[in-house]
Amino acid sequence: MNDLQIDYFMAVATNLSFTKTSEELFVSQPAISRQISQLEKELGTRLFTRNNQKTELTETGKLYFDLFSKYKAELINTKLLASQIEGRDKNLIRVGFLEGWDLFNIIPPMMERYNAMFPDSEVVINCCGVKELASGLLTDTLDLVVTMQNSVRMYSEFECSDVAQLRKVLIYSSRHPLAQRPAEELSLKDFSGDLFIAPWEIVDKMIIDAISNYTRPYGFVPKLRFVKNHESTITCVRNNMGVMIADEWVWAKDADDLRWIPFNAIDTISVARLRTRDNDNVLAMEEILKDIIYKLPESNSATRAKR
Repeated sequence: MNDLQIDYFMAVATNLSFTKTSEELFVSQPAISRQISQLEKELGTRLFTRNNQKTELTETGKLYFDLFSKYKAELINTKLLASQIEGRDKNLIRVGFLEGWDLFNIIPPMMERYNAMFPDSEVVINCCGVKELASGLLTDTLDLVVTMQNSVRMYSEFECSDVAQLRKVLIYSSRHPLAQRPAEELSLKDFSGDLFIAPWEIVDKMIIDAISNYTRPYGFVPKLRFVKNHESTITCVRNNMGVMIADEWVWAKDADDLRWIPFNAIDTISVARLRTRDNDNVLAMEEILKDIIYKLPESNSATRAKR
């Protein structure tokens, strides 16, 4: 059995005509018939019946038509995937960041420096939740991620480098009753009666414990509600349906209809990759990101209450 025999069989099965197939393929009918006869001999079954100039698939012919249709589709998909993998290894690097971050002072210099080193390479940016970033590394759909340290440190497969410490902030709506008070007069304890919103993507014991640990020094255990994603969290907070804890890189905190206050808690940011993902492109991008984040201007990492 070979691809030529399968191609002739699929063409005849589609046209239900040896004559039409011969005309389409510019191949003589005897040549097509010969190849299909060899295929039938190898498969041990008749694939077509021809009565009164009418060509039809036999019942077993229909089975093999379905089989070869799936085979052709899978072959095309596999060739495409193989091509993407080959291209990725040479010309494509995929970098993930935690969703919601303001990356304006990171991505432009990152691209400038990386493109100078690898002018023929392409960079793809993906922003998603902490679990999706970790699974992206594990499934090899991301080459490098910048994320919370506590979401990647437990994986022995990852090479992790700590690059920054970010203070946590509490974000609330401009419609919140406390928004009328100066931010510098508020503390986390003032929000002890509020509903705390978080993306369900990060629901696990580690995150629940983390949020509780943030509030415990202020004398309360928060009431939690989990929603679909980061965008849903921001929407709920903007519309005064609850408050959220985030880090100071979150761009939404500076929206006109939101307010925020810092509090006494810090998270560590890491750059992570698979230990086996150590080709030149990935290692170079890793060093670029580490250097840029290390050197972020103080004004970008300092926490200032919004007035």
